[in-house]
Amino acid sequence: MDMVRCGKCGFENPPDLKFCGNCGARLSVVLETPMFEGLALLHIAGSLYLLLSLAFNALVRASPAFIILHASSALLGLYAGYRFYTGRASKYLKIVSPLAIALGLTSTLSLFLLSLLLLGLAIGGVVGPAWIVFLVNAWALWRNWRKL
Repeated sequence: MDMVRCGKCGFENPPDLKFCGNCGARLSVVLETPMFEGLALLHIAGSLYLLLSLAFNALVRASPAFIILHASSALLGLYAGYRFYTGRASKYLKIVSPLAIALGLTSTLSLFLLSLLLLGLAIGGVVGPAWIVFLVNAWALWRNWRKL
């Protein structure tokens, strides 16, 4: 059980108290933002994009390689995003997170380049530059690497 520290006297109080048990000062509960919230949301956003692509993009569904890359990256990304968001980051995520990013970047960038080569600029919203999300995610992971 997390205790609430009194801002006035420093006394550790149970979380259900509204006033300090030592000095009587009003306790304010500070809601903490998860340490890796941005990283978690990038993983989740990238994973959701990949899952939507699996469901609605005919180019992705036409190739077993894209299906495997998209599905693997999405599942690993959702797992990493959940672990980062709940504050349960561990050394294990130093493997899962970069792997999810690498698979997502590989699948989205190769699909984007392939569609540009095959279809030219007339892709009509079928494939977009989603790989940018994975580049930003890689940058965010690099910035937070030492904190993991």
